[in-house]
Amino acid sequence: MGIHYQFIFPKTSVPLNLPVPSARIAQLFYEFLRRYYEWKSAKIQEMIGMFILLAIGAGIVSIPWVIPNIGMVLSLGLLALFYFAAKHYLRVNERACHLYVNVHILHHHLIGKLEVGFCDHREPCHCVEEFLYYVSKNYKIDLNKSFLT
Repeated sequence: MGIHYQFIFPKTSVPLNLPVPSARIAQLFYEFLRRYYEWKSAKIQEMIGMFILLAIGAGIVSIPWVIPNIGMVLSLGLLALFYFAAKHYLRVNERACHLYVNVHILHHHLIGKLEVGFCDHREPCHCVEEFLYYVSKNYKIDLNKSFLT
């Protein structure tokens, strides 16, 4: 009556380069890494886009004073370029925000798994500390922080 059946997935072997005893933790960590690096790339693209927008905006304002004869025509051309660059920047910004949410959720999930414990050792062990040290050393990601940079 009060017995609930749960499916327990067998723990299979994992890649040798990651010190985790569970394939599920390894898959979660590799998904986190993939999304983390994708988010970092999107952040860099976002910063480049912001720099381009600032440069084009400065050009729109300064060109009419620097080149008075054809400055307004060039300024209008740059204004059209600014419009398309702003549209592209907004798409990249939306993608970066979406990826940040994904990375934050995966980070929270991974930290939760680490806090609960992800090994089958009955006696006290240092599996979590070894894994955190490995990630910090090899990937330069501090999982102990509540936010990612």
